[in-house]
Amino acid sequence: MATTMTPLQVDTEAAATECAFAIFGSDIPPIDPEDCDGSWRTTLHEIAEEWMSEGRVERHAARTATAINELLAVQEQFGVGSRQALAAGTELKPLVDKCRIFGITSDDLRRHGARLEAS
Repeated sequence: MATTMTPLQVDTEAAATECAFAIFGSDIPPIDPEDCDGSWRTTLHEIAEEWMSEGRVERHAARTATAINELLAVQEQFGVGSRQALAAGTELKPLVDKCRIFGITSDDLRRHGARLEAS
């Protein structure tokens, strides 16, 4: 699984703080100040590396695969357009959005047990 981060442009340090919270939420691991030189641009990379080393990205992939399977089960039980299926899909969207941010692919999700059809 690859985590890629788009480089921030010069003079966007303030926006980088907001970006970190948008990407990682409030669950930002502690970063040693010597590792990031006080720059949020560097800090974003440090956070991503920390998440990878802690296995958070893998756990997110597993959690998303489980949610996908739950959605498919709800669709089978109540129908694709049912209120229950729409609610399950709404809950799944933020997980999928983070998968895109972290570079988690459909193949990664399949490896974690998601019942996705190969394209």
